[in-house]
Amino acid sequence: MGIVATALSFIFLIISIILKKTKSIKPSTLFFALWTFVLFLSTLNLYNINSPSNEAYFLIILMLIFFFCGNLVGNVLKIKIPNFISKYKKDSKILNIKPRYLIFFTLSFLKIFFNLIDCVIIFKEYSKGTPMWQLRNWALEPFGSENPILSRRSFLEETLRTVILSPFADLVPPITAYSFFYSKNKKEKYTLLINSIVMLIISSLSGGGGRLGFIYFIGCFILAFYIFCKDKNTTKKTVKKYLKIVSVFIIIGFIFVVGYTVIRNGIGTFTKEVYTYFALPPTLLSEWLPTLKESEHTFGLLTTFGIHSYFFRALQFLGLDCLIPQIYNNAYQYILNAEIFRNVGYGIANAFVTPIYYFFLDGGYPVVCIASFVFGWLVMAVHKHIEKNMNLKSFAIYALIMYGVFLSFARIQTVSPSYIISYLLIWLVLKTIREKKDENK
Repeated sequence: MGIVATALSFIFLIISIILKKTKSIKPSTLFFALWTFVLFLSTLNLYNINSPSNEAYFLIILMLIFFFCGNLVGNVLKIKIPNFISKYKKDSKILNIKPRYLIFFTLSFLKIFFNLIDCVIIFKEYSKGTPMWQLRNWALEPFGSENPILSRRSFLEETLRTVILSPFADLVPPITAYSFFYSKNKKEKYTLLINSIVMLIISSLSGGGGRLGFIYFIGCFILAFYIFCKDKNTTKKTVKKYLKIVSVFIIIGFIFVVGYTVIRNGIGTFTKEVYTYFALPPTLLSEWLPTLKESEHTFGLLTTFGIHSYFFRALQFLGLDCLIPQIYNNAYQYILNAEIFRNVGYGIANAFVTPIYYFFLDGGYPVVCIASFVFGWLVMAVHKHIEKNMNLKSFAIYALIMYGVFLSFARIQTVSPSYIISYLLIWLVLKTIREKKDENK
């Protein structure tokens, strides 16, 4: 069944590449390339990883098929989407889109400041002999957990971190990447770049050696560079110049990822780490399936947890627990459950449960099909919409979409409030500059 799933994903990947050329990499291409890679590694069963059940593979096949069908509908049908990127007025013309620098650098300073506090704690604990993997687990635990990193935080600080600073941090790489290629102001582009690199390194250290930030940062530059190369105004000389710079970023990013892996898990573990991370999702889904079948359905509240959770958390904060339905509590518990470690053969693992975990808990097989279809349709429809007018704002949205698609080997990102808030912060962090049209001309 694993071979069938791999072959099917590869076929969908080829079709996605062939269908309608675009000026940017399509979310569907990334999705099927990612899942072809994941499924291929899964079928190898290296390092004593448990073989996924046929049912787990079947559910993945359903996700692939309905995601593909959703993509076709989004690609073929002309469905009007509200112009949430840049609203044109009859009496105005968009000149440029730029960061609101006061807000941008204030939030950057706050993010760096709080992360430096975490870095101090981590260095102290590491010097005492605490292993890096333990420091990483502490950093990922929910607020209120008893550990040196989280115990010192106040509710106000945690709220600022989770509601504003973390979502803002997801916007810094795409804003920096797009500005780096398109800004004509050298001081601006290099200031943004230095700020972004400092934030990236300190955030990674404060998270106990997190590596995803480096992958996201490099990914944003690759996406922006691809769009830049497709631009009619871009010369071959300029492409060669920026290709060297992007290549250097990729090499340095790779070195950091390997370095953090060695520090956390020891020398000689990088190949195993890459394999187990990407081969794990089908196995972990398989391990969870018996539990999922016995759990109460949440009818969409789990998949959309990132959209509504702060409303219910506000009720909890106000002491109005009586107004919170049990189904919300169930959804929250399911999210916590995904972080529980399970034996997967070569050891224990958690978190990489795939979107199917959330879809299945929302409503079993029917919701797996429906949610996968909506997922496929939505990313295609939004991508078509933003590609018509690619600018700094639309690229930030595009990068977030691609980030969510990339993380589909682990989860559906709509369960994360921080991810949802990132889209909203785009309008706070970026401003549209317009000039009035001269009616006499």
